[in-house]
This record gives sequence, structure tokens and C-alpha cells, in this order.
Amino acid sequence: MEPEVAGVLSQFKSIKKHASLLRQFIIRMDLADDEVLKSLVEEFKDAKAHFERIRYERRIGIISLRSIEMPGYMRVSEQQEALLREIDIECDKAIGVLESIATPLSKEELKKLTPIREELEELSEVLPDINYERNLEEAIKEYEKGDYLASALISGRVIIYTLNQIPGQSDEEKVKFLREKGIIEKDRKDVHESIIKASRRARNFFSHDIKVFPTPSEALSLLGDAIGILEKASKVLRKEEKS
Repeated sequence: MEPEVAGVLSQFKSIKKHASLLRQFIIRMDLADDEVLKSLVEEFKDAKAHFERIRYERRIGIISLRSIEMPGYMRVSEQQEALLREIDIECDKAIGVLESIATPLSKEELKKLTPIREELEELSEVLPDINYERNLEEAIKEYEKGDYLASALISGRVIIYTLNQIPGQSDEEKVKFLREKGIIEKDRKDVHESIIKASRRARNFFSHDIKVFPTPSEALSLLGDAIGILEKASKVLRKEEKS
């Protein structure tokens, strides 16, 4: 991935995330600080300028971003939400174009990452440690670049580290603990087996056997397993954080 494209892509993703967090804040607290919104609009303008240069250099004529200006003093939360929705939509457009430039993956493969990204975004709001999210974002980036081994190894270490936070000596004991706590249903044998299989793949298949390289589907599967295990374990992790 070219450094300029990667940098602008990260900038739009950051703006989108901040816009989402601000919308959540407005829903809970009614109004956000105008200066914070103004700063976000300025950040969007800067990213848009970089995007337009990339678009011009690569002769991408179909997609263009709308200009967004900070209106005068906004008296109601609905106005602020509308502004943030507009930023969110334009960021999505830019991210789609930049990802198509930056990644060797097909549209079909990129589509498979969408639910994983959405789950991670929801999960990031409740995780006690930002490093879980950082690792999984790196795993997604490596998958996008076509480096499936790197993606699988990063996903694997998230699985191993997460399971290590759950009481129990073996994977079976950890699953039993989650079952007893009501985090996973007792009759969901498929879930029990998927956790154990994911753990074994992470510990043995990719980390210890240097002859084996993961296929795209295996790397994607392990990424999904990491999200799923972390979602369940987060309930334990949050309780430990509070105690």
C-alpha cells in the first residue's frame, strides 16, 4: 500500500470514528461542543483535499466528495447529528475509493470484511483495553494487503491472549467456565467446539508448523473467531476491570 494512500485512508477512518463517537455523545448528553465539531469539519476538509489530489492523479472521475462547512451556532442536537451524518457518509465514500486503490482484494473479499469491521466497532466501545482493538485492526489491514499469514498470526495471538484471561487450565475448562457463567448457552455445542478449535488452530496450526500457510478463507475464519471469542470474553474482562 502506498504511504500517501494509506495515510489518507487512515485519516478518513479516524474522522468517521470520531463522528460516530460524537453522535453517541449527542444521543446521551444532548449537545456537543461547537469547537469540537468545528475541529472535526476542518480535519475532514484537510482529508478531502488529499483525497481530491489522489483522485486527480489517478483519474478517478466517478466519485467526488461534497464540501462540508461548519454552520453558525447550532442550537439543537438534530442539527449537530445531521452534520455528523453528512461527514460519516462522505467518509464512507472516500474510504471505499481508497480501499479499492490500496488493497489487492476483490470486492467480494472486501465485502466479507464488512461484518467483521462492524462487530469490532461495536465491541470497541466495551473493551477494557484498546490493544485488543489495535491488534484486530492490524489483522484486518494485513488481510486487506493479502498477507494472510500475518493476519492469521495476529488474530491467533488475540485468541490466545484473550483465552488466557479466562479462568481454567485447558480450553475445555475455559469453555466450562463461560458456560457456568451463562455467557455461552449450555446446549450450544457448536459454540463450545468452535472456541476449542479456534484456540488449537491459533496455538498449533499457524504458530508452530512452518510448512503451513493459511489460505484467505482460513485467515478470514481466524479473524472472525478472534472477534467471536473476544465478544464472549469481554463480559468476563469487564467484570474483572470493575473489581
